[in-house]
Amino acid sequence: MKILQLLSDWKWTGPAEPVVSLCEALTKEGADITIAYRKTPFDFPERTVEKQVKERGIKYHEGFKLNRYFSVKDWYFDIKAIKEFVTDKKIDVVHTNLSHDHTIAIVSLIFFNKKRPLIIRTDHKREGLPQNILMRQLIQKTDGLVTYSKKIMEKDLNYFQIPVEKTCIITPGIKIFKGPVRDLRSVWGIKPYEKVIGVVGRLKPDRGYDVILKAFKIILSRIEHVKLVIMGRSSQIEKSIKEPLNNLGIEQDVILAGYIIDDYFSAISTFDVFVMMNAGSDGTARALREVMSMGVPAVVSDAGMLPELVKDGIDGFVVSADEYQLAEKITMILKNNDLRYRFGAMARQKALTEWDYSKQAKRILDFYEKLLSKNKRGSL
Repeated sequence: MKILQLLSDWKWTGPAEPVVSLCEALTKEGADITIAYRKTPFDFPERTVEKQVKERGIKYHEGFKLNRYFSVKDWYFDIKAIKEFVTDKKIDVVHTNLSHDHTIAIVSLIFFNKKRPLIIRTDHKREGLPQNILMRQLIQKTDGLVTYSKKIMEKDLNYFQIPVEKTCIITPGIKIFKGPVRDLRSVWGIKPYEKVIGVVGRLKPDRGYDVILKAFKIILSRIEHVKLVIMGRSSQIEKSIKEPLNNLGIEQDVILAGYIIDDYFSAISTFDVFVMMNAGSDGTARALREVMSMGVPAVVSDAGMLPELVKDGIDGFVVSADEYQLAEKITMILKNNDLRYRFGAMARQKALTEWDYSKQAKRILDFYEKLLSKNKRGSL
């Protein structure tokens, strides 16, 4: 079986990490897989899809443009180039990840003069695939749909009327960090005895930071010696964080730690409790899963797939997007060391046993084999 994964982006954001990590796991399982991505258009100092693919030793192809911004020239080039590549390499499965590469793959392969390869789409959207006529047409010509969330799959099934046997739900994967960590309280100017509430993510208004900051003000009125550390960056930080902080008058108890790479796992292991109200655009909440893998309990909202990652009352708490509920559950964890340690241990155990890229790769390969054995194309 020969597999081609398409990703029409170069940035290390959104679905990039889960796609590349799945390709790495598939490679380790012995699959003949090639990933094609948009090449980095300029010298970029931070992580990119291209850098990560090459560092991990994944087979790649850089002969496509995969430009999701308007360019008739690039789009036409890819329609021809993908068909030629698939024919030359005898590709069995083309797995798409974003709407652009999905569209280009369909247009390129739908009039294939021979039995065309399977076309698979992974839904990386936090709220599910867009519900419009174009996406409905694309899905009708697609052979399989993959999601990370039962909730999102139910939404897609309901709208697109997909046969269940053409779908696959995979648990998100994670790489467990096994290196040494250090407590960063002193780096952040936090006293050793002070508790730390942690937040990680793009600092955009749609991530629920207004609820988190209001909840933190309530917490400050209930317990002493607690700080809030916010890790991340965004051009919208003034609107999402700084203005609300100023209005609430809690700046002195909030540390804006910025975007951390080198000491990332030390930073998140310093947290006593982690909070997330909304996952990022891909919906799989990688930061939440990484924090839980370090044995840190979490309090999350009931939005998206967050309740599928945190089991309420077992390894954390799930609340509605309400500052009073959020403050109550965070306070409960901070005041009860036994509860905090128990939740943290259960969270780490879940990460070790469930969020495994190897298991994810095997499930995907089984899904491919099942669809190939049916020998049908474009029948969703």
